[in-house]
Amino acid sequence: MAVIKDVAKLAGVSVGTVSKYLNTPELLREDKRAAVEDAIQKLNYKPNLFARNLRVQDSKTIAVIAQEIRNPFHAALFNTIRKEAMKYNYSVVLYSLNDVNGNFDTLFETLPIHYFSGVISCYFHDMEQSIVFAKRHDKVPMVIMTNSERYFDEYDSEKIVHADFTQGIQKVCEYLISLGNRQIAYIGCKTKDQLRDPKLKGFLMTMDKHHLEPHSIVRLEKEYTMQTGYESAEQILQSGELPDAILSDTDVMSIGVLNCLRNHGIQVPDDIMLASFDNIELAEYCNPRLTTLNVPIEAMSIRAVEMLVAQMENRECKNTGNAFELELIIRETTKNR
Repeated sequence: MAVIKDVAKLAGVSVGTVSKYLNTPELLREDKRAAVEDAIQKLNYKPNLFARNLRVQDSKTIAVIAQEIRNPFHAALFNTIRKEAMKYNYSVVLYSLNDVNGNFDTLFETLPIHYFSGVISCYFHDMEQSIVFAKRHDKVPMVIMTNSERYFDEYDSEKIVHADFTQGIQKVCEYLISLGNRQIAYIGCKTKDQLRDPKLKGFLMTMDKHHLEPHSIVRLEKEYTMQTGYESAEQILQSGELPDAILSDTDVMSIGVLNCLRNHGIQVPDDIMLASFDNIELAEYCNPRLTTLNVPIEAMSIRAVEMLVAQMENRECKNTGNAFELELIIRETTKNR
């Protein structure tokens, strides 16, 4: 059975163009409209009429685009958006970009993007693609949750909820250095845009400011999981001399680091200090409790829903601030030497 991607390939156009043909064909150039019509005929493509009919009436449904749902950080984000949207009588559908190898366009093959009343995008792994996607669908009500202030210059600042991850990781790194740590290892996962990764950038800037060299940097091409954290810590331990501290760019990986160090007989924080980023619920309940940076993801998610609903319902949104501060939470994985 043919899908919208097959039609796009045969017609020599993008998936977005086929979606536009299905929803607003009058906006397409004649040559593209003819190519899509021809491809649909040849493939005997049957569009989702149910979704198209609902669009006319307003589906009262919000699409949430996130990296994946296994990470408690993203689970908290989605659950907060879901509960907040219910207050305005909207339902929510979660799309995981990990399921489609980070390709935004393929997310909406079954249900065209115009089916949804609005979209909230929270794909910190590749902010550039989020911005490009939003610009391409500028008629769709949309809010983007971003991790760097520079995106205010690239997209409509009234549609952005923002927390500065570069500044946040600098705060954590400064704290580790203030405790006397000089050999600091960094672990994370490789992002789509390596040169602009805000957390790695913040770590390197802070180390350079203090004329320090990183003990090591381990960034695996894997998902943010406890297993990835465990494997990253193993690599650091195999390098020889132990670092004074490890800075992980997510809590979920830090929990894996703790288990690895424990299995190797290394005490935290006596032998190696550990600090992290996110402040998921598990950070307060692991043993020892995790020093981390609090990302106010619930407050950011609530604000994103408020802004989106205002767009969808064509009314002014009360300006309560779109930028959120990140707070250092000091617990048991760090201490004064």
